[in-house]
Parts: sequence; C-alpha cells; structure tokens
Amino acid sequence: MKKFYFSKNIILPAENIFFSIVHLDKWILVEVSGKDNKKYLQSQITADIKHFSVNQYFLCGHCNHQGKIWSTILLFRKKNSYFYMLRKSVYKTQIQEIKKYSIFSNIKININKKFTLLGILGKESRFYLSKEFKFLPNKKNPVIHINNITILWFKKITERFLFIYPNKKIFNFLKKIKKNAVFNQSEQWLSVDIEEKIPIIEKNNLITFFPQNINLNKFINGVSVNKGCYIGQEQISKIKYKKLNNQCLCILYSLYRNSKFTPGDLVYIKNKDSWIKKGILLVSVIVNKKFVYAQVVLNKSFKNNFIYRINKSYFYNY
Repeated sequence: MKKFYFSKNIILPAENIFFSIVHLDKWILVEVSGKDNKKYLQSQITADIKHFSVNQYFLCGHCNHQGKIWSTILLFRKKNSYFYMLRKSVYKTQIQEIKKYSIFSNIKININKKFTLLGILGKESRFYLSKEFKFLPNKKNPVIHINNITILWFKKITERFLFIYPNKKIFNFLKKIKKNAVFNQSEQWLSVDIEEKIPIIEKNNLITFFPQNINLNKFINGVSVNKGCYIGQEQISKIKYKKLNNQCLCILYSLYRNSKFTPGDLVYIKNKDSWIKKGILLVSVIVNKKFVYAQVVLNKSFKNNFIYRINKSYFYNY
C-alpha cells in the first residue's frame, strides 16, 4: 500500500473545523468472527446485541468480573463478523482478556490490518464526500457498507464520518479529495470526542472505573442491565438499582503553558486553603495552541467546582 502523509496541523475546537481528514492511528480495529461470535460477545460486553443490525453501532464497554472497565469499544457489524474499535494503548490487554473464555467457542478475535481508519469531519464534509459517494450515513442509517467500505455517522457538535477503508483503495481516495481538505492527525478527532463527552480509556486507567463512572450508561445501549448475564453485570446492576454511582465524566479546560499531562493524573479541587484529590484525568488535548481540553472523572459533589488543579496547572469547567 502506498503511504499518504498526514500533516500535523493545529487542533481546532469542534465548531471551527472545516472539512478535515484525520488518520485515526491511535485506534485499533478488531474483528470477531466465527459462528459463535454473537453469543460470545453477548456474554462479554455491556451492550445487548440480540437485535443488532448492520446499520447500527454502539459505544459500550468490556469489563472485568468486578464490573470495572477494561476498555470502551465502538462496535458494529459487517456481514457475519463483528468489528470494534478501541484505543491503541489498551488493545493488547483487552484482547487478551476477552479471549480468556473463547477456547470452547467457535470464534476468532484478531486485529484486522486490511483496513485504515479515517475520520472525516467539519463544515462542508457532507458536501465534499457526496461528490465521491452516492450514499452517506445519517441519523436513520448511521452505518452503511459500500464496496467493502464501512462508514459510521456521528453528529452532536459537528458532523463526523468514520471510514473503515480498504488499504488497497485508500491512496486513490485521498488523492481525489485532498484538494479541498485539511489533513490532520488523530488528536483532532480525539478533541471532538472530549467535547462530546465520549469516554476514552487509556492504559493507565484500565479497570479503574465502572461504566456509570464514565457516563457510558447515557449512550444508547451502552450498558444493559436486562439482557442477562455478562462479565461484571452483577456489580453494574447493583450500582444502578442501589444508586451507588458517585462519579461522573466532565470536561475541563486550562490555558496551555507547555505543561504535560498523562492519563491517570490526579485532579484536585480547592477546599479553603488546601487541595483535595477528587478526580482522575482520562485524556487531554492541546487545542488552538492556547488551551488544554481535559476529560476527567470527578466526584459528583464537585463537578461544578470553580477551580481544579492537575499537576501545577489550574483548570475550569468547560
């Protein structure tokens, strides 16, 4: 496959992005195949996939027996296989864990390297893409499959298209549309995930949170408590019915002052003259070379606090 260079441009706020093409190289695509794949996944993940059509996707979780998240996964179907995307930093551990009970099932779980993950987003994206594709996904059909290309649709702050594109075809596609597009790296897609409160789990935060702590239950079919047994289901249901969740996902921002932040960094709130640990950083991105957007999990009692601190930088509610 010929290689296409993705330049590192300034990361913009979602509302200011113009037709941009992003290489999602910090994500991995996993394929789950075999005649038992549906039954097996149903026993492993938080979503109910009993009635899962090829034009749907779900953001859900894979948990341990205590109900804590190994990873969030973006799950969709294509023909007889299930595919999911997750962060590159966690995929080795996540695949190892989800394979644990597969020995007695007719199932294969492997990274699929035949496709490239592309994010296309921003103003006029649909206009320019419609010149190359007769059909594009929308609210009614958020996933479409055309000529071995899969396209997922998102729209909250800005319209986004996630392409799972065959490696053999991608160079010619990018060559055709490069004239009008801004090319960028995966942080641009990640920054919009932060703004839209799509939870991101990196390696440092493995099995740290319950799905409800990162608001996964707020996504359609993100967390099912009615589908029957799956790994972690007992504790997840207990949290729901006994209202035990005291944490939530929030967005903070700070002025950028060359500070470095790492997933798992502690978040402090000011209480009179002292600082108290009340949260954990999930992920952060530098935006416009001026700000840092931070996705954090906070104790609910302090989600509207005026000032926070991560390392030596002060943060505020977004």
